[in-house]
Amino acid sequence: MPNSLSKLILPRTSGFTLIELAVVMLILAFLLTSGFMSLSALRKTSNFTDARKQLSEIENALYGFAIAYDRLPCPATPGNGGQANPLNPVTDCSTYIGFVPSNTLGISGSVNCDGLLTDPWGQPYRYSVVQVDAGNATGSDFVTSGGIRNEGMANVTPNIRICRDTSVACLSSTPASNVVTDFAVAVIFSMGEPATNSSAENENAGEGGTSVGSTCGLSPYALGNDIRYYSSPIIEVDGQRYDDVLIWISHTVLFNKLLEAGRLP
Repeated sequence: MPNSLSKLILPRTSGFTLIELAVVMLILAFLLTSGFMSLSALRKTSNFTDARKQLSEIENALYGFAIAYDRLPCPATPGNGGQANPLNPVTDCSTYIGFVPSNTLGISGSVNCDGLLTDPWGQPYRYSVVQVDAGNATGSDFVTSGGIRNEGMANVTPNIRICRDTSVACLSSTPASNVVTDFAVAVIFSMGEPATNSSAENENAGEGGTSVGSTCGLSPYALGNDIRYYSSPIIEVDGQRYDDVLIWISHTVLFNKLLEAGRLP
């Protein structure tokens, strides 16, 4: 009688074929890529949300400063500890296109080795304030104490222009349909993701371009060199890329806040 064990049929075992392994690898790669893309998109959205929130905080701090000191602060410069430069201007600021004076405004947040308040991408927030003088008093009207009151609101006219279409040069001849305002007192903005910035005006909120050096070995900071700025939705088209987040201070809103606080007659 034959051994019954010899009649047992053992199950056939085999590994994955190369084709099956390739399919599995493709699926895993797709899932991992989708996950990374989702995380990247979430991080990007979070950064823009945080930047807008901090810009709003800076705006409110500027209104509070104006009410307390009857003027707006000068911009900060690299290496002065986030202080307005000068702290108490007699006539003029050392520059009217610079960085947020976070120390002077009492704003907390991340700062770099130059003492400048940085955005979620590690770049310092830019801040520009208008330089105008009606001529009846000494110094720039919006940065010297009592300048607006002494000159009179009717005579104090800010001249920072904000345009909306980055594909059209923001010049004095720009069509009115592209001009958001010609009467901004100050602008505050984040330059967005560093990888998408360039010296091209369409990719930065400030038209034109110059730079200022770091005092601690960082790369030079790009700045605008005039009084024209862009405020546009995010554009991700090569050659027209724009991802800056900009807000501005309206002269009418500033005047109303100063009137409500009893700082203006």
